[in-house]
Amino acid sequence: MASRTARTFGPVLVGIGESGYPLPMRGLLPALLALGVATLAGCPGDEGPPPIGSLERDAGNGGGTGGGSTLIDAGFRDGPPDPDASGLCGNLIIPVIVDRPNLYWIVDRSGSMNANLAGSAFTKFVNARIAIADVLRAIGHRVNVGASLFPSPFSPDPICGPGEEIFPTQPGDPLSFSQAGEDGPALKELLRIFAGFGPNGGTPISSALETVRPTLTSLEGETAVVLVTDGAPNCNANAVCSADLCGLNLAGSTVQGVQCIAPVNCCDPAFLADGPASCVDSDATKAAVTSLFDAGIRTYVVGMPGSELFSNLLDELAVAGGTPRETSPLYYTVSGADDLSSTLLEIGVDIAISCTIDLETEPPDPESVNVYLDLALTLFDEIDGWSFSSPTTVEINGAACDRLKSGAIGQVQVVAGCPTAVP
Repeated sequence: MASRTARTFGPVLVGIGESGYPLPMRGLLPALLALGVATLAGCPGDEGPPPIGSLERDAGNGGGTGGGSTLIDAGFRDGPPDPDASGLCGNLIIPVIVDRPNLYWIVDRSGSMNANLAGSAFTKFVNARIAIADVLRAIGHRVNVGASLFPSPFSPDPICGPGEEIFPTQPGDPLSFSQAGEDGPALKELLRIFAGFGPNGGTPISSALETVRPTLTSLEGETAVVLVTDGAPNCNANAVCSADLCGLNLAGSTVQGVQCIAPVNCCDPAFLADGPASCVDSDATKAAVTSLFDAGIRTYVVGMPGSELFSNLLDELAVAGGTPRETSPLYYTVSGADDLSSTLLEIGVDIAISCTIDLETEPPDPESVNVYLDLALTLFDEIDGWSFSSPTTVEINGAACDRLKSGAIGQVQVVAGCPTAVP
């Protein structure tokens, strides 16, 4: 491959693991630098960077952090490349600045979630659990994970009890578990807890968001909420609504022998004492989502089958949450089991993976840097490869960014010391 320069630079490696699992903090950089700059193998010079994917593991090393390991180990380890990466022009490791975002699930367990989802033998609630597991197997190593359910499974009010956190926010499982085809302890525990509950009650979204807000705002770093529901918010005893926003009317219910058709408003407290709780709780829910956004927390809105009647409101919630899609509907709609998994993965990847890679320190020479997505060399290309947007920021562009955001890439490796490979 051609290179941008005919010069041959000294043997220095900058191996950068952008994997989402725990990486050395900035305070460890001096210790990494103190590992020494002893020359290992010579640089390939103008021949360009070595094909990392073709490197074989040193049989005498056994995969530890000592002398004989190669960078290929870094693609399948929990953490950054080993300090000693023989065959790759040096052993100076500079970690990427990685701040795990907080991915917080708020899931509807109302009675309507007990209906089966199209294309599946399971209920909508069970399918939500399955889809969340699929997402966390793909990107759990890049995020902190938390979850709550509404209505609360522990409230003395089984119908409209506010939401309840069931899984405090904590780091997702290391990449090694999904690479081995296994669920890690965090995911196993989340699924175990989820499986202990079933659908029941109403849809108290506003109180669910208000209840969890202090918990979310106390988390460090970026936080995003994924709200999964199959209906409109209700359960607000203080709500006031006309017949066209009364859930009983929208459902065509019959109450006390009277069919809920305008001009009858079955949510009018003069007609039904607890009628207001069946109002579509638009204002309070939008206010709760807006309050989270004002605190720097985005809300992704996912509407499962059954929510179609309330698409205008769900659009408004997506806008208030700072996550509207480019085309209508502005919220994320799903119709079946496969659609649910792919939609939640799309959202999870958007939260967890950035094509902007911040480096801990500036590489020695910008013209002797190469980027790998896992073990695949990515060419310097401002359209479909990679480029610098600052001396310490790498941008993954176009088709390469699409690959990274597919969720299939475990980590980004940035290697300095050999002429940059270009198309």
